[in-house]
Amino acid sequence: MLNKKIMENIFEKLLSEAKNSYNEFNEADGKIGDGDLGITIKSGLEEINNNINKFSDDMGANFMICSQAFVKKSGSSFGTLIAFSFMNISKNLKGKTECNHEDIIMLFETALKTILERGKTNLGDKTIADSLDLIIKKLKENKNYSEIFKLATKQALKDFKGKKIKIGRARMFEDKTKDLDDPGMLALSKLSEAF
Repeated sequence: MLNKKIMENIFEKLLSEAKNSYNEFNEADGKIGDGDLGITIKSGLEEINNNINKFSDDMGANFMICSQAFVKKSGSSFGTLIAFSFMNISKNLKGKTECNHEDIIMLFETALKTILERGKTNLGDKTIADSLDLIIKKLKENKNYSEIFKLATKQALKDFKGKKIKIGRARMFEDKTKDLDDPGMLALSKLSEAF
């Protein structure tokens, strides 16, 4: 179940994890991109936490606050994808005061659909979308959320070792990306430690 209190707790823990992994995210991103992933994630999560006092019992409204936070603090493509994901989740949860298991699956499915469409990417391109896809599959099998997030995101990294990143600036590096983790996938795996 997910409600206002749990959501506040999650975003506080996510910010703490983002601060711990700040340099690691920037370094991973710097190997194939702008090197600003840590900045993007930390800035967005800080802005959410700065506005956490505006959270209400309406889960849809809370996710809209999260979306606006990433819009305000991030001009990067990754930050934009996160902002649009939160916005679309917000629309689907409008008026709901708590999320059951089916709602939580829908939340991840909405994020995945948004990232595939807005990011013009496909499953198998070695991006955060592949991690989300595995999380959704595992969520449909059981409800042990903290274990699912940790295990699925680590499994996704493992599954794509030796495969090329096929989207974004990383494509320029061709075979070099086979030995690298996709920064978004790595970030999601590290952030799952917050659970």
